[in-house]
Amino acid sequence: MLLAATEKGIGSLWICDIYFAYEELCEWLNAEGELLAAAAFGYPEEAPKARPRKRLDEVVEWRE
Repeated sequence: MLLAATEKGIGSLWICDIYFAYEELCEWLNAEGELLAAAAFGYPEEAPKARPRKRLDEVVEWRE
């Protein structure tokens, strides 16, 4: 869902720490099961430039 949203120009955010609003989310969703995470979707108001990335050999250590 997150990748499909990005393709359509919709911003998304995977939220693992829902404990602060767990009861409210369960009530709003009328959910009886256990919630583990949530996803938020919306249209971004800005499009920041991509941050510079390190090369693979700068972050990976190959061991034999």
